Amino acid sequence: MKLLVTLVATSLFMTGCLQTRNDVRNTEQRQVYQQQVTTMQRANADASERVTDLQEQMRAFNGRLDVVENSQQNANLEKQLKAAQQQNEALTKKVDVLQESLTKMENQIYQQAAVLNALQANRQAAEAAEKAAAERAAAEKAVEKSKRGSYETAQEFFNKKDWKQAILSYQKYRDESPKGTHFADATYKIGVSFQELGMKEEAKTFFDEVLSKFPKSDEARRAKIRLKGMK
Repeated sequence: MKLLVTLVATSLFMTGCLQTRNDVRNTEQRQVYQQQVTTMQRANADASERVTDLQEQMRAFNGRLDVVENSQQNANLEKQLKAAQQQNEALTKKVDVLQESLTKMENQIYQQAAVLNALQANRQAAEAAEKAAAERAAAEKAVEKSKRGSYETAQEFFNKKDWKQAILSYQKYRDESPKGTHFADATYKIGVSFQELGMKEEAKTFFDEVLSKFPKSDEARRAKIRLKGMK
């Protein structure tokens, strides 16, 4: 379990590092996009302003045409008007191109924002998983410590020949850890404690349990010896 937690933590740490580099790279790219968009927006505004100026000039030309009687002047104004119209058309095309580029750039920015949001969501999920794993590890450690505490407490009572408290503590360990590494020893010593209290039938019950569940263990060998001595 410790190895698994270590691997998970390492993986999450490496993922966090990769995500951090990606965040920096994505942020820089987004800034470049925003600068490009700002430049295009300014160019678009300048083009619109030039178109407006040309339209005003065209209206002025039209007004002048209404009052001009000289044919030569009229011809010159028509040339200027035609040139202005051509310039206006060229500017309109440029504005359309800029507007199209701006639209593409905005779409790219939206896509980049979606990617950044996804990365942030992944990072939050990784942090939540890491936190949950840490909490589970802490809980398991606390349970294991509690189990060890029950057995160690029972050992102290057993060594002090406080048989009643030893029985209670060993049984608590057995209840908390039915597959614990000290289960056979705890069962055997409960039998010993009952035997020391003169409760032979109860002691026999626990010795028999050791023999049935752990027939090849050292505790089973000792239990046989005690059972023979009780006959």
